[in-house]
Amino acid sequence: MKFSIIIPTYNRAAFLPKAIESVLAQTYNDWELIIVDDGSTDNTKEVVSQYSDSRITYIYQQNAERSAARNNGIIHAKGDYVCFLDSDNYMKADRLQKLVEYIGDKQSTACYYTDIEYNDTAKGEKKIKKGKKYPFPMDVDLLIQDIIATPQLCCATEILRKHQFNPALSIGEDMELLFRITSEYPLVYIPNQATVVEVEHEGRSVAFANKSKASEKELKTLKLMFAKPYPASKVGARLKRARMATAYFNASKNYLLVGEWKGLRYLFQSIIINLRTKQLKYKINIALSFLMCRKEKITLLLDEKN
Repeated sequence: MKFSIIIPTYNRAAFLPKAIESVLAQTYNDWELIIVDDGSTDNTKEVVSQYSDSRITYIYQQNAERSAARNNGIIHAKGDYVCFLDSDNYMKADRLQKLVEYIGDKQSTACYYTDIEYNDTAKGEKKIKKGKKYPFPMDVDLLIQDIIATPQLCCATEILRKHQFNPALSIGEDMELLFRITSEYPLVYIPNQATVVEVEHEGRSVAFANKSKASEKELKTLKLMFAKPYPASKVGARLKRARMATAYFNASKNYLLVGEWKGLRYLFQSIIINLRTKQLKYKINIALSFLMCRKEKITLLLDEKN
């Protein structure tokens, strides 16, 4: 059983060595590492060139964002299964060995996923996000309420050749992909395997400005997903409203703080889409504070729920 490990990267030369070395340290050796450089302007190529292992392939492309970079890696993959790794994350040494032991002789055409460990280097905290078992065919209402990060996945290569990432999406693209995959193939949870680590650091800033921009992109993804004939269009109306309302609210936050009316528009859309929510009074309070130019009050309210 051979694994193709795909790392898309953009100007992350400082983080990349830990990701690469975590693959080199795997106790299971039948793998290839495909590093897709998405138009980096730093010394990413020089960093990769320091590793002489013949199993490492470096591919450069003009900047097209991570969905296109992952698709490029999939095109070049020669393994039976594809695993994804972000350039600022890393695998524990037994990641691939444990996948082999679980998949075993089944070698089924499925998409597997594991637990994931979050390591907050700034706070010195670690936590493990547990996955859950899903039925097949997939219950779309269950899937929309979960977040499965791309590095948790190990998918049969033939699935990813058929269902690739939508290159027009850069936030929520993994969620949109999973809805398409699980409409046709099983999503199998492998329990008690937090063998991939996502590292929280300053480059992953959770500032309101970054959250607002990301949520605007997420809105684009959700609107596409919930439109027919996409599989996620079958998600229940209540869950659709709740998910859209959250994205609109998150998109509003930074604009509200800097006094832009766009923030109020997003906030009202969040309220109108989902009136039956425990946050209704809270959101109205924020809207009134904005209209009264009470920035300190808005800051306090947003920090309260952040």
